[in-house]
Amino acid sequence: MPEHLNDIASQNGFYKKDAAWAIGPKDFIMKYFRYLPWLVLSLALFMVIAYTKIRYTPQIFRVQSSLMIQNDQNNMGGKDQRFDELFMNQQSANLSNETEILRSRPVLQRVARDLGVQTVYYNKGKVRSSLLYPDAPFEMRVEQLIDSTMEFSLLVKVLNDKQFLLNEQKTPIAFGESFQLGGNRLLLARNKMVSFHSYGSADFIVTWMPLPEAAESLVGNLKVAQGNDQSTILTLSFENENSNLGRDALNTLMAVYDTLTVEDKTRIANNTLKFIDERLKNLKDDLNGAQGNLEYFMQTQQAYDLEGQAKSYQDILSESSKQKVDREIRMNVVDWLLDYIKDSKNEFNTVPTNLGIQEPALLQLVSEYNRLQLQRDANLKTTQPDNPLIVGLEGSIEKVRSNIYQALLNVKQAYLIAERNMDKQVNEVKSEIRSLPGKSLQKVNIERQQRIFEELYSFLLQKKLETSISSASTISNSKVIEPATSPGSLVSPDKKKIYILYILMGLLLPTGAIAVLEMLRDKVSNRGEVEKRTQAPILGEIGHSENSQTLVVARNSRRFISEQFRIIRTNLQYVVGKKDKPVIMVTSSFSGEGKSFISTNMGAVIALTGKKTVIMEFDIRKPKIVSGLDLKRKVGITNYIIGRGEFEDLLVKVDEVENLYVIPCGPIPPNPAELLLDPKLEELMHKVREYFDVVIMDTAPVGLVSDAINLSRFADCTLYIIRQGYTFRKQVGMIEELYVNKKLPGLSLLLNDVKADGSYYGGYYGGYGYYAGYAYGSESGYFEDEKRSKRTSWFRKMWKQ
Repeated sequence: MPEHLNDIASQNGFYKKDAAWAIGPKDFIMKYFRYLPWLVLSLALFMVIAYTKIRYTPQIFRVQSSLMIQNDQNNMGGKDQRFDELFMNQQSANLSNETEILRSRPVLQRVARDLGVQTVYYNKGKVRSSLLYPDAPFEMRVEQLIDSTMEFSLLVKVLNDKQFLLNEQKTPIAFGESFQLGGNRLLLARNKMVSFHSYGSADFIVTWMPLPEAAESLVGNLKVAQGNDQSTILTLSFENENSNLGRDALNTLMAVYDTLTVEDKTRIANNTLKFIDERLKNLKDDLNGAQGNLEYFMQTQQAYDLEGQAKSYQDILSESSKQKVDREIRMNVVDWLLDYIKDSKNEFNTVPTNLGIQEPALLQLVSEYNRLQLQRDANLKTTQPDNPLIVGLEGSIEKVRSNIYQALLNVKQAYLIAERNMDKQVNEVKSEIRSLPGKSLQKVNIERQQRIFEELYSFLLQKKLETSISSASTISNSKVIEPATSPGSLVSPDKKKIYILYILMGLLLPTGAIAVLEMLRDKVSNRGEVEKRTQAPILGEIGHSENSQTLVVARNSRRFISEQFRIIRTNLQYVVGKKDKPVIMVTSSFSGEGKSFISTNMGAVIALTGKKTVIMEFDIRKPKIVSGLDLKRKVGITNYIIGRGEFEDLLVKVDEVENLYVIPCGPIPPNPAELLLDPKLEELMHKVREYFDVVIMDTAPVGLVSDAINLSRFADCTLYIIRQGYTFRKQVGMIEELYVNKKLPGLSLLLNDVKADGSYYGGYYGGYGYYAGYAYGSESGYFEDEKRSKRTSWFRKMWKQ
């Protein structure tokens, strides 16, 4: 689109994207308003489920008590961390142990026996049964038990204060009368203090269980927790449907624990004294042995002052290292001098001195050599090189050079011998140093073992005295801070949490289903989805037509869809600009998107302006223009291209619309793509442009065949059809590629078959587009009424509200 037309097009609404299609609250509500009945139904269903759950869930009460665990060291007259570690008797460990003891099966078996909960009584209701504690209208007594490990239950139906029926039997049994059940002899004794009339039904369930199972039923409801890390107070809680049972269970548990701790402390004290006596006897022998080992080691290994010896060895190594570095430097100087003497370039040059080599003979030779070199240089200034004096000096210089070279070799050999001797000495010192850690470690281990034996011996003597005193005055280390009382606090059901949970479930379940449905939708459902995926401008939108006829545009028609085509006709002027006799190509992604429908009515709406318009049926493979207008087929485009038809024979007049003509496709050829490349087509298009003011080419879908691409050379602009609920979203990406790469001239989009439901953000054009000022589109009163489906009318009604 030319730059000067972009602003004009934007002002007329079909090129707006972000501002025009920002989803407002009303649009969002209308999009999902159709799901409201499902949301309300789901919410109502889950509220009913929540009420039912609360109504028939047994009420669970929590009863609490507090128990302080005193530290054992307080009773033993002192505190010693090392003794706690030795016997694993720390405060945190004590609390962990005591917690497990309180929840242990042996302890809870004593509690169950004291409470008498081996026999449990229930009053049977229509939905659930209620636990009867502490009083029941009768008591079951076991006179003879065949198997004490087997649990059994019986159903009692009370007839009156004196008789009952057992397990659906027809024969009444009197209270106080023995009866047989599974080999067991039982008796039900009437409790006259409790009346049967206070219960909801006359049916009762009695269950007898072995003591371990009774304890197991208690441990599942019991919780023991430490208040905080710094506290020695344990919080005991018992959750049960009967708060009286919870109260008695906790109080009995604390009483049983108090008795057990006294017994356990006495046994622990006796075992501790026995252990200390045995260890003292063994430690006495170990201590004597450790002292003898230390004396023997110091004598045999001469390990009297290991630290002093180590320092002396380190000094030797340090000095040896310095000497080795100095010697290596001198070796490098000697090697450099040897290379210097051998080099012929330095034959008459002086030899450097003061390089760190302190060998008198070498220094004397170097001094003599440099003197002769300087004498030769001085004589050369007054005599010729072949002078006998010069020749004699050169002979002397050569002799001295040989002596210097030999002297350097001797010095180098001396340095090598000294280096080997030094390395030998260093290795011996290092060997001594490596032996020191072993001696030191052995001595430290022996001394450590001796100290451990001494400290442990003294420690055990002290603890023996403390344990003897403690065992003489053993008391319980627990104290009841707060006894359990009833009624307790209601734990379950939590009405607030249940209602909130089920309300959330009732909202999230349909919301999740709606979200999944939205994710699974792979077809274009609204204008916003197109604008998110392509930059191509949207020329306009055509609503859904209930009319079975293809031609819906007529001269005097005020139907809403007719006005939509007129709007598109107006917008099209900004696309073609001042182009004389424009050629408009209509295409789509694939068949069924309403391409031929749009071509027919676009031709009609343009012809109504008085312009001579022709629709060319270029969809050769699947032509629909002629059949949609109920016209008779005659020679067409393919006949003209192969030379079997004249231009005047191609034109078919559309009687319903003045100035509108159709050029049929003609017979379907075997090679449509190649036929459209024939030079005769150029001739045909030239004649069409001369004869008509506007040319509309109805082409084959661009996503299936290449016909539209081939025909684009004749077009001035392209109308690309996208059908709501039919065109796949991924195909919009192909449109974007065509637009960006400019494969089709003047590409503009046209949304077809737009249905006025909530998914399209509230009506055809309400609130965002061309009819924003006309009271929400088709129901504004500016158009003729059009027959709609009941679903659409219902949504319109909801929209008005």
